[in-house]
Amino acid sequence: PLLISLRNTFRRKIRLALTLLTLTLGGAIFIATFNVQGSLNKYMERIGQYFLADINLSLSQSYRAAEIEHAVRQVPGIRQVEGWAAAPAEIVMPDGSSGETISLLAPPSNSTLVKPVLLQGRWIIPGDMNAIVLNERFIDLFPDMQPGDTLRIKVLGKESDMTVVGFFQLAGRSGGYLGYTTYEHLSGLMGTSKQASVYRILADETDLTLKEQEALGEKIGDHLRAQGYAISEISAGQSMTKKTSDGINILIGFLLVMASLTAAVGSIGLTGTMSLNVLERTREIGITRAIGASNRTVMNLVIVEGVLIGMLSWLFGALLSFPISTIMSNAINLSLFGAPAAFTFTPTGVILWLVAVLLLSVLASVMPARNAARLTIREVLAYE
Repeated sequence: PLLISLRNTFRRKIRLALTLLTLTLGGAIFIATFNVQGSLNKYMERIGQYFLADINLSLSQSYRAAEIEHAVRQVPGIRQVEGWAAAPAEIVMPDGSSGETISLLAPPSNSTLVKPVLLQGRWIIPGDMNAIVLNERFIDLFPDMQPGDTLRIKVLGKESDMTVVGFFQLAGRSGGYLGYTTYEHLSGLMGTSKQASVYRILADETDLTLKEQEALGEKIGDHLRAQGYAISEISAGQSMTKKTSDGINILIGFLLVMASLTAAVGSIGLTGTMSLNVLERTREIGITRAIGASNRTVMNLVIVEGVLIGMLSWLFGALLSFPISTIMSNAINLSLFGAPAAFTFTPTGVILWLVAVLLLSVLASVMPARNAARLTIREVLAYE
């Protein structure tokens, strides 16, 4: 019976090819969707390396960093407090005109709350006084710029020459123009040495959930307000990635719906294919019944054929998912972040699609199989 099912599977090659095409395409998109999700999540994890603090605190004015650190540490569960400098700046073009506006962030030079993804050069280190690291958008703006070159910027009306020591990857074109320099240097330019209005706070416990971070932020905010400090904003470290992840999940859900619809069309096509196959082999089924085949044997002939078609579509879909994953990942990443995505393979989609295609194949074959088993020997032998 198994050999008969194998032979029957490839008897009508054009019909088989059309059925496999639909199922394969649905499976490839289904598997690729999970790979795209893995690629986007990996990209978000890389962005999260720049926001490792549990709490981001912004005050309405600059205070002495040591004073704020002392006040924050009075809240139980605080392990680390870093005062950062931050300021908008303008690029001064070679002809003296004002260029793009950039955002400057300046953590302490020995900060452990930033783990950059470097494209060229190096990160800021202790002792740097006029060094700056630029995000990838500057590569498009200044294609000939290399580590070691000088960039003139204007901070609070004061021009300063900064030595570009490296380029880092953040969020592509969607991230704006961003540069990192040392707290010591930027606070000196701003005249706020040993003061800060932006703080990054790390809790004693690791891997806090978003709700736990928010609860800790409320405690810190209540404590600082009670001591008379004016708070501009306080947020959980995971809040930004959570919002982005929610948007990505909506997109992934839409892609899964589209893949499921394609798979549903494929299963309908498989049902039609199996019904036609049973109809064409009516006399063959009758002869099989005449020599002693039971109803179960006849049903198995049809179901095994359907499962074989489903397994072939799963294999072809898994292979086709690799180029589709790359195309989809790059298209979505370029539209969202303006940067290509690294290919990420996740076995989840392959395993889930294997289970789904087996179920679809069995369900699509059950009705034609039952129709075949109901045929009597007299009916099928008299069939023309």
